[in-house]
Parts: sequence; C-alpha cells; structure tokens
Amino acid sequence: MNNTKRYNVFNNIHKGLRTMLFSTQMKWQQTDFTSPEAASMVANLETVLYYYDQHADHEDHFILSKIIQQEPQIAAALEEDHVVDHELSQNLRSLLNQWKDSSSDEAKESAAAAVFYALNEFIAFNLYHMNKEETILLPLLWKHFSDAEILGMQDNIVASINPEILIEESRWMMRSISNTEIQEWLGGVKMSAPDFVYNSFMQMAAEELPAERFTTLQVS
Repeated sequence: MNNTKRYNVFNNIHKGLRTMLFSTQMKWQQTDFTSPEAASMVANLETVLYYYDQHADHEDHFILSKIIQQEPQIAAALEEDHVVDHELSQNLRSLLNQWKDSSSDEAKESAAAAVFYALNEFIAFNLYHMNKEETILLPLLWKHFSDAEILGMQDNIVASINPEILIEESRWMMRSISNTEIQEWLGGVKMSAPDFVYNSFMQMAAEELPAERFTTLQVS
C-alpha cells in the first residue's frame, strides 16, 4: 500500500474561498442596507463573485482541460457545475443592481433580502461543488498525473492571475489554513521563489495571523 502524501491542488484556495464566503455572508447579515455604509458591502460581494468566476474559469482551462480525455464524464459534469455557478453569480449581480437602483429604504431592504437568499443558494452550491472537486476529481488527478504535473497546472493558474488579485487571494488563504499548511506553503515559496517573494509572504503571515500563531511558524 502506498502511503505517500499526494499534493492537494485545491486545499489552500478552496479554504480561502470558503472563508471569503462565510465572512461575506456574516457581514451581509449584519448590514443595514439603508445606511451609507451598505454600498461598500455591495461592492465587497461583487468582488467575491469576481473571484469565484475567475476561479471556475481557471479550473476549466488549466485543470479540467487536462483530464477531459481520461475522465470525460467527470470533467463535463464539473464544467456544467461551473456554468450553473456563473448563472448563480449573474443572478446575484442582477439583484445587487436592483439594490443600487432602489430609491427608497423599503426597496433597498427588499432587494437586500433577495440578495441574502440568493447568496445562500450560491454558498450552498459552491460548498457542494468544492466537495466534489476534492473527493471525486482530486483522486482522479492523482491517478493520471504526478504531483509535479499537478503543480505545473497550479503554476499556470498562478501565472494567469493579476498580481494584485493574487495577493488578495493569498491573504484569504493565509487566514484560512492551518499552521502546518502554512509551513508547507511558505517552505515551497522559500525553495522556489526569490528571497524578496518569500519575505513578502512572511510579512503577510505576520499581518494576517494572530501573534501566537505567527510565532509558531518554523519554516526550514
């Protein structure tokens, strides 16, 4: 039996995306959508939707396209999930525009409530979809590709992301993963990237982690 730990290409980004959703939903529930501060909450949700749309596109282009010949049914089913995901995000954008166009407090509250329920559906769908990717797709990636090949897919994704967005997504991942996962991540950065990149990630860890967690990081 082979007990070698394989590389989970979804782990860090999915944890970051889940935390992004949970944080957004919590803040949405706390917001008074008749107040001036509500506009920043709407903009925040629009940003989250952008990140999710981009994530699905990256998976389509850099992961599912690589396994479609070996596992056509699974790849097609997950691509269809991404189509549904885009439809859910477009529905949310439409409801957010309704809030922006509302001229009365009553209309704003009604639109915000509609967004809340649509957001719940978006969250539920994405949680289930990410589970499928990690419990069904990931073992198939391990079956057909080496860890080096999977890391190559991830490197292509990273190279395609705007640097500012990459930094923001990295912050969400830093907030969302365990100390051991952070150590593995930063250890990989230290081995593969210039010192200034590694130092910038260590600075990010110092900014995003509670002091007691940051002091436990021992990256060799």
